[in-house]
Amino acid sequence: MQRPPHTHGFTLLELLIAISIFGMVIGVAYSSYNASFSIISTAGESTKIYAKAQRAMERIMGDLESLHIGKDLLFQGSSQNISGNRADTLRFTSTSFVRLHPDENPHGLLLISYTVEEAPDDTQSLLLYRSQTTAEADDEAIEDSRLLLCDNLQEVGFSYLDKDGEEREAWEDEEGDDGTMVLPSLITIHLRFNDSSNDEPGTLFTSALTLPMAGM
Repeated sequence: MQRPPHTHGFTLLELLIAISIFGMVIGVAYSSYNASFSIISTAGESTKIYAKAQRAMERIMGDLESLHIGKDLLFQGSSQNISGNRADTLRFTSTSFVRLHPDENPHGLLLISYTVEEAPDDTQSLLLYRSQTTAEADDEAIEDSRLLLCDNLQEVGFSYLDKDGEEREAWEDEEGDDGTMVLPSLITIHLRFNDSSNDEPGTLFTSALTLPMAGM
């Protein structure tokens, strides 16, 4: 009687080794995928922050470049803080106008105001507002005309350099010897975002502008 041919299968040890190798391969593949996804997500958030910073800086710089020089000039910068973080404000007369509605047609000088408030839903974030009103507007009118310029901020700072090279954190209306208003020679804008996952400072954006007729 002829015996059936001998067949050889996998032993239990071989199966366990194969399963272990397969598990390691899957683990490495998942880790690589997770790391790649995290990098893409971080890059996406960074792009959003850079876009916000660019828009805010361009708006502020554009307003300052259109600063009204002459009669009725006003330029005031106040140093403030919210929850220990800088939350400076700035207001000045300007000829820069952002048309928000087709029927808007302002006459005379504009008062541009930048104010900062704590986010109502996140006490760790600040909101930067911009308002444009007539130069004679009161605080209530300024409040009503505010529009959000930038959110998710950790700090908002304005620094001023006078004609003698001294840096100040605030600037009030000052008159020169000839009775004309004195402006800072340089204004520096600091925007720090609340994008850090720990207690470290967030991403800082800085820009500076030499003001026209400074030192008058």
